[in-house]
Amino acid sequence: MSLVKWGFIGLLVLPAAELAAFLLVAALIGWFAAALLFVATSVVGVMLLRHSGRDNFERLRAAFAQEGLRAVHLETPGVAAMLGGILLVFPGFITDLLGAALFVPTVRRWLTGMLARSASARRRRSQDHRIIDLEPGEWRQLPDERRGRRKSRAAPKTAANGRSTRRGA
Repeated sequence: MSLVKWGFIGLLVLPAAELAAFLLVAALIGWFAAALLFVATSVVGVMLLRHSGRDNFERLRAAFAQEGLRAVHLETPGVAAMLGGILLVFPGFITDLLGAALFVPTVRRWLTGMLARSASARRRRSQDHRIIDLEPGEWRQLPDERRGRRKSRAAPKTAANGRSTRRGA
């Protein structure tokens, strides 16, 4: 299944999973404490976005304008903090857990490696196996020997019965 399909399925399932997570947390720690924690994580997310906001956003915007989507990596300074803050602002404990995990360097490195492996596997599957992609230092252009020669008209091909295969001949 493609990444877009998984993302769409995830967006459909996420609200139900968030509701189930809220009910579970509320059953464990109480309704008032769950509601307070629910609001507190959103406030923390807003504070983190305000703290890292402008500088990281401008750095990310400039890199995205220069290199496109390839510029966005979780190890790029500020990207994980912004994404983690956005996930903390979204209501729900699952998104809060994912957002908080992005602030842990080990989780960030693991997730970056997993995404890189997934992208390279997808790239390998979609590549034409007849094309060999070489780096600039691995190849050189050979001169075309036919350039200097004049094109000669080939004699008409003849079939096995001796007749010409050209039309009108």
